[in-house]
This record gives sequence, C-alpha cells and structure tokens, in this order.
Amino acid sequence: MTTEDAALAAFREIPRRKRLWILFWEFFKIACYVVGGGFAILVAAEDIFVRKYRWMRENELSDMLALIQTVPGLTAGNIAIYAGNRIAGTLGALAALAGVATPSFLIITLVAFGFHALPMAHPLVQGAFLGVRTAMTALTLVAALRILRGSLRDGFQGAVVLLAMALVMLFHVNPGWIIGGGLLLGPVWCFGVLRRLPRAAEDEP
Repeated sequence: MTTEDAALAAFREIPRRKRLWILFWEFFKIACYVVGGGFAILVAAEDIFVRKYRWMRENELSDMLALIQTVPGLTAGNIAIYAGNRIAGTLGALAALAGVATPSFLIITLVAFGFHALPMAHPLVQGAFLGVRTAMTALTLVAALRILRGSLRDGFQGAVVLLAMALVMLFHVNPGWIIGGGLLLGPVWCFGVLRRLPRAAEDEP
C-alpha cells in the first residue's frame, strides 16, 4: 500500500462529525494567529490539511487559488469553503467558514467597542501595526513563491507570468481581465500540448 493509499484509508476511518470539528477548530486557530487574509491563510491551511492531515493533495489550494479568487467574497472565506467542501462536503464548508469567520467577528466587535480609547498615535501601537505588516509581507511572499513554483513548467508559462506582471505594474490593467485571459488561454495551450503528445510518442524509437 502506498503512502497516499494509507492516508486515504485513514481519512475514511475518521467519523464525519470529528472531521467537521477539526475543520472548524483548525480554521479558527488559523484565523486567530494569521493576519493578512487569503494569501497568508493559504500557507497555514496547506501546512495543516496537506502536510499534517494529508487530507488534500500537494499544491491543491495553490492550484485552485486563481479560481477561488474569481468567486465573489473574501479569499480567506473562499479557501475555507473549498477546503471544507473537499474534506466533508457541504457541512464541512459551513464548519470551515464558521471557523475562519468567528475570530474576525469577535476581534472586530471588541475593537469597535474600544477603538475610541486606542492611542493610534502612540509609538507602541504604530510599532505593532508595522510588525504585522512586515510579517504579512513575508507570508504573502511565501504563498506567491509556492504558487509560482507549481505554475511554471515551461518557458511559455514563464512568459505569461512576465506579461501579466508588466500589464499590471506598467499599464495598470485590471487584474480581472488578466485572469479572464488566462481562463481562455490555458485550455488552448493545454489542447496544443495534448495534440503534440501522440506525435512525440510516435517519433520515439
């Protein structure tokens, strides 16, 4: 039995109620200690559900991120819904969404009640925000590198990445147009690759 088969067999033995609780609790903890939204949560969720529990395949969330971002709503919530649905169906999606949303709801509620008393100009408060932004930058960079590593398989894809970066940074093109263009260009590219595969196999001695 391979490692993947063993992980799948162990997964099927876990009661659904326990999976729902794990989804809620793990996303609750992720939302408590990860600041920065979807990209930061992506890194933590992959570490937990891919490497710790082995309930999802490697780079699955990274591969689905582009599609997840096209859906209305917060990226963090959409990631939780996708992961929960993959692991435990509709109830899993609801449990994961509740887990990722609860800490934010509680924290924002507390901040709203006490924001007037928060000394925003105080050096300690400003330093805290600076530290959060710095950590968030690192988490976003890690998520971007993981997505990049799983996406670049040949020179054509590398050229698309550079073109997309140029369009956004130099010409300020709406990212939605770029994502839409990728949705159209990707199947065309894959179709061309699949058409070349039989021919390449015939050319082999």
